[in-house]
Amino acid sequence: MERGEKLTFQAIWRDPGEMYVLWPRGEFWDVRYKQVRHGKLEWKPIADKLFSGENEAWQFAYEYSLNKKRMMYILILNNCMSS
Repeated sequence: MERGEKLTFQAIWRDPGEMYVLWPRGEFWDVRYKQVRHGKLEWKPIADKLFSGENEAWQFAYEYSLNKKRMMYILILNNCMSS
């Protein structure tokens, strides 16, 4: 996102799935994911650091998302095999 740019209501709420945002913080880039619990929206960090460039932040967000999906599939597979 550009500095000062705000997400619209529709952009945040139209998709119940995963959503990540990248935006500049000074000379660095921050990455957060959307979490809604008990009707409350929060943007949670996916790393304990800022990234030196937009590409690095995007790559990290992509890998983070893939790893979450892999873990979910492993849990589902384990549940199916134990049943």
